[in-house]
Amino acid sequence: MNEVLTFRIGIEGLGEKIWREIEIPARRTVADLAYTILASFNSLAYHLYDITYRKKVYDCWVCIEDDHSFVPPINAVITKLSDLNLKKNDVMKMEYDTGSTTTFKITYLSSRKLNSYREQALYPIVINGEGLGMLDDMCDFELKEIVDDIDKLGFSNHYFTPGYETSKKYDYRKYNIKKDNKELKGKILAIKNGYEVEE
Repeated sequence: MNEVLTFRIGIEGLGEKIWREIEIPARRTVADLAYTILASFNSLAYHLYDITYRKKVYDCWVCIEDDHSFVPPINAVITKLSDLNLKKNDVMKMEYDTGSTTTFKITYLSSRKLNSYREQALYPIVINGEGLGMLDDMCDFELKEIVDDIDKLGFSNHYFTPGYETSKKYDYRKYNIKKDNKELKGKILAIKNGYEVEE
């Protein structure tokens, strides 16, 4: 299917402040959508994720975990987005890191045909968005407290350590879509390799 799909993604409780609109080919997998979200929202991507849609769980690493014992997981790596038969305004939920969960609401907005298969190399891309992203090892409600604090003070007092490097100040308002798109494909590839390539 030579189509590109448009999704709006927001962090639970912060959908108006930290969100993206992403275009991704229908031939890509559910896992590819997850990698794109993790890359654009600045995750370090070292925890497990799953995506729930129509009471089915698409898992990054198919195993029977306690929280999936009631429904057999489906392999996100081999399930194409076109296989989901999405309808406009359908909603999926992605949970990342079961210990300090960040939940993403993923809304399917539309699709359009591509002129050629070669065009697919241009995607995925972020076409719109706001908010710098998430913080690993922090629940979405804890991130909301930080965002609310930044809004109240008008500046940020919050630091994080990306990739165990020197601490950096986190200010959700400093999102650069051009920088995001410039780095996106490289980040996606690194994340994909991290989840899918066996050591």
